[in-house]
Amino acid sequence: MTTISDVARKAGVSPVTVSRVINKTGNVSVSTEQRVEQAIADLGYVPSGVAQSLRSKRTRSLALIVPDIENEFWTTVARGVEDAAQSWGYSVLLCNTDENPAKQQRYLDVVIGQRVDGVIIAPYDSDAKNVSKLRSHDVPTVVIDRRINGWDVDTVACDSVAGARALVQHLISLGHRHIAMITGPAGTTTADDRVAGYRIALAEAGLPFDERLIRYGEFRIPSGEHQMHVLLDSGLQPTAIFAANNVIAVGVIAALEKRGLRVPHDIALVCFDDLPHSSAVFPFFTVAAQPVYEIGVNAAQLLLSRLDSEVPLQPRHVVLPTRLIVRLSCGSRLLQGVNDGFSLPLPSPVRSESQLVQKLSPEALRMATATVTGSSLELPERRLAQVDADKSDINRLLKVLRFEEADRVPHLEFWVSSRSVYEYVLEHELDYEITNSRAGVQPIAPEDHVEFAQRLGMDAVSCEFTWRPNNVYRRASDGTEHYVGGTVRSWSDLDHLEPARPLLDQLNYLERYLRAAQGTGVGVIANFTSFFDSALLAIGMTEALYRVHDDRAFLERLMDILLRHQERVMRAVCDRFSDDLAFVLINDDIAHHGGLLIQPDMFMEIFPRRMERLVAPAKERGKLVGFHSDGCLQQVVPLLSSIGFDILHPIEPKSNDIFALKQRWQGKLAFVGNMPTMLLAYGSKVEIEDKVRIYCERLGPGGGWVLGSSTSIIDGIPPENFVAMIQAVHKYGRYGALGRGVPLNGASEPLARSQSVYTSMVSPAAAAN
Repeated sequence: MTTISDVARKAGVSPVTVSRVINKTGNVSVSTEQRVEQAIADLGYVPSGVAQSLRSKRTRSLALIVPDIENEFWTTVARGVEDAAQSWGYSVLLCNTDENPAKQQRYLDVVIGQRVDGVIIAPYDSDAKNVSKLRSHDVPTVVIDRRINGWDVDTVACDSVAGARALVQHLISLGHRHIAMITGPAGTTTADDRVAGYRIALAEAGLPFDERLIRYGEFRIPSGEHQMHVLLDSGLQPTAIFAANNVIAVGVIAALEKRGLRVPHDIALVCFDDLPHSSAVFPFFTVAAQPVYEIGVNAAQLLLSRLDSEVPLQPRHVVLPTRLIVRLSCGSRLLQGVNDGFSLPLPSPVRSESQLVQKLSPEALRMATATVTGSSLELPERRLAQVDADKSDINRLLKVLRFEEADRVPHLEFWVSSRSVYEYVLEHELDYEITNSRAGVQPIAPEDHVEFAQRLGMDAVSCEFTWRPNNVYRRASDGTEHYVGGTVRSWSDLDHLEPARPLLDQLNYLERYLRAAQGTGVGVIANFTSFFDSALLAIGMTEALYRVHDDRAFLERLMDILLRHQERVMRAVCDRFSDDLAFVLINDDIAHHGGLLIQPDMFMEIFPRRMERLVAPAKERGKLVGFHSDGCLQQVVPLLSSIGFDILHPIEPKSNDIFALKQRWQGKLAFVGNMPTMLLAYGSKVEIEDKVRIYCERLGPGGGWVLGSSTSIIDGIPPENFVAMIQAVHKYGRYGALGRGVPLNGASEPLARSQSVYTSMVSPAAAAN
């Protein structure tokens, strides 16, 4: 039997090179690839699939699970999937469920047992628990033609809402006012979306909705025929029928023929989906045609790109447009005086009109569906930046910080140190290490940081101006670095502090941020470390708290050294860039969960006059100034306001009542944060969404609050949960609907109320920024 070594000898290359050619991996020159392929052909070599699978832990196989392989729609989808998969060296296992729940479950067991690399599925309904086997086995999955409630997974679908609306609008334009609809099973998103489009078109035309004119059944010929008979027997006398797919339309015609009724002479008919092969010979149906082959190709592309990616990818939602093709079945030619008979051969040529159906904007869909149903529908497309309210906008942030209502509640994260979160949002691997900004190094490149904000619709990013000398960090087993102490012990150590980054480098870095942000809508925040906690950390927290009592002069001397340097940097930044900055943030942890780190009388002697010096350059130029400190700030809020701070962050929920603070300080102090980090780390998406909704309803009105985490986004917070928080504020944070309890991005299902899984906040060490 021919082996890979035989091929390598004949081609004059190594077995590794032959493997690269076979598996289409690695860089191989065209001439080498041709020699290897010729050797394979000459020797008749067939690679061992079992051996390849064992080595790569891949079977190079995909499963396609569809509801009705007899339907030309699904055979065309299958062809698109197979063509794309074959081009990458994958085989496709085809499974037909007949819309049968038990059969679907058996096929899920089969594909999991066969260890396929991924699954493309059109599920029989939208309930996530019915495909939970794929989720629990972590099988990469793409859902086609439908959506699954409760599982945010890659999807490919066509714009059913817009397509249905266009078909019904066309019937209305022909004079029809009594239009019935026959659709598939209630609860499938395909059926529900097309009903929504039907209802939107009626509402826009001022026509009443009669629920008796909608018949739910199956996407099959017998169902279409049966439901048409039911409609005819009901006495409702529709003048036109909208069939939710082509096979239903075939059943409708069968029923009408048995009743001696003609299409379109006695009753008009339109439907979803074209019959490409039939239409070439018999172009009869007026349809909303979907790019069916492209559905398959796009589904395979999503799945294969996920399999090929070195980093986790966010769920992607592809929504393809439909085309309205006007032919004979709608009766438009009858209105033009052409009396075509329903028989072969049709008059030649048969003229048809085709036009692209424009999708409804998210805002238009929200308004239309609210008019129709009193609530909203979920769009198949759920990207983070669809409309202006979802995009980054520094003016939105500034407006809310000045106690005005913008288009929606903004969100900010000053510190993100999780590589997995960055890569999940950016959808590519970072080729550098993410660092802890407390160590004096910017954690992420400015260009990546700005793109990160844009993808989230976050309104600003922070540029760090950090000097925390003589801090000692240790790397944990998971690769993260944690502060463990300081090394300043004597007066002589004050003359040998670790140097700060040169001012030139810091100004260059800020300029790089501003260039990256130009024209993006993303603002830049100048984020300065201060003197109080930087001094404590340089000595070591426990030792420093003793020094407050035993050698306060030494501690204050260190604080003054830090203050003078940061004051000089602050002035240089504000002198040159004040007009370009969103605002200035001072980062100084002065408290723990029980209150101030030192006695209040000592704090008042040490802190206020120095802090006033530090913020003076920004206040002189009219900039908003924010203050960050962990811990309980209740007792020092009046002091911070009197110093000149306009914004407080993060208002940790364990130690502060943000609702009472906002009520007390509305119009004087804005607040950023308070979203429990433990909830983000361990809560479900439903819990996170519900928490954000409550916050938006209670804290959003009147401006003065910006969503953010209660500490920072660290390793251990699942990227999906972080993005769920952002999506929730886009969904529930739209001003004008705050406090009404109405979802704003169109989720039709109610949010389940559930108990929070968190009982306490993270420890100060774990939550270090």
